[in-house]
Amino acid sequence: MFLLLVLLVVCFSVFCGVFFYCQALITGFGCKRWTVAGLLFGPLIWPMFMMKKRMQLNRLFGFEQLILIA
Repeated sequence: MFLLLVLLVVCFSVFCGVFFYCQALITGFGCKRWTVAGLLFGPLIWPMFMMKKRMQLNRLFGFEQLILIA
């Protein structure tokens, strides 16, 4: 039972790493950094990733611009 739990945690960690790699590739962030963060911390990185993405958009377009992503 313990081995199954460890296997589940490892698979979930790999899934989160791949997910954050793809998201970093799409948004133009450092892929290695976000992949390692996803592997180590899993879905707890998602709010930090979204905040980084929002800060990048604000830096590019400014705070007064309306950005619609369909």
